[in-house]
Amino acid sequence: MSSNQRQGTFVEELLAPRRALATPWLTWHSLSGERIELSGRVFDNWVAKSANLLSDLFDLDEDSTVVIDLTANWKSLVLALAALHHGATLVDAEHQDAAQATLWITATPQDEHIPASSEILAVNPAALALSFGSDLGAVAEDFNASVRSYGDQFYPSALSSTTMALKSNVGIAMTLDELFGQSVEARGTILVRAQQPVLTLLPYLVSQWSAGDAVVLVEDGLEVTDRLREGERISFDYEPAR
Repeated sequence: MSSNQRQGTFVEELLAPRRALATPWLTWHSLSGERIELSGRVFDNWVAKSANLLSDLFDLDEDSTVVIDLTANWKSLVLALAALHHGATLVDAEHQDAAQATLWITATPQDEHIPASSEILAVNPAALALSFGSDLGAVAEDFNASVRSYGDQFYPSALSSTTMALKSNVGIAMTLDELFGQSVEARGTILVRAQQPVLTLLPYLVSQWSAGDAVVLVEDGLEVTDRLREGERISFDYEPAR
């Protein structure tokens, strides 16, 4: 069977090899001083809970378009992979397809640019936030208040490798096969600065996770000290292409 006819459970194939491990998968450092370390098992739990939420509340499938209107952080990466579990196409808020989005995932649920036809999932990026807060609005669903009630396992259906995975306003367009089929050299623990949109970073992060690397993601503007580097055992800095 040729690669463009392949069926697969692409996010599952990425996460399964390290699901049973307690070693770091993603560590997040924020400007507010948060340090959130997610092992492969814990990251997978969050993706599964989020995928179950997206299925229950929004019934996502391969015909769905999902706007990820969040900065790059651990929750936006969890939700991006959860949506890809369903075969949804991810776009950023500036992309032309955002006007027809099935779902808009955002930290600003009352943004006037969100189409009236789109459902809304509001996300408070603070790690310990148990609800979105007072600015949720009348129509948005509250990710923070709901996600913990969903199951720790998700059982994906097979998807076509030619399903469109993401479209970015900077010209990136990748199918599931292109996003999850990259082959790169393992580098160890990668330091990534969250200066770019999540959909611009996602292909790089998926490729390095597939190689077996851990990722340390630091919020834009955070000083990366020698102490942080030594504590996280950084072996390589990601430098975006210019």
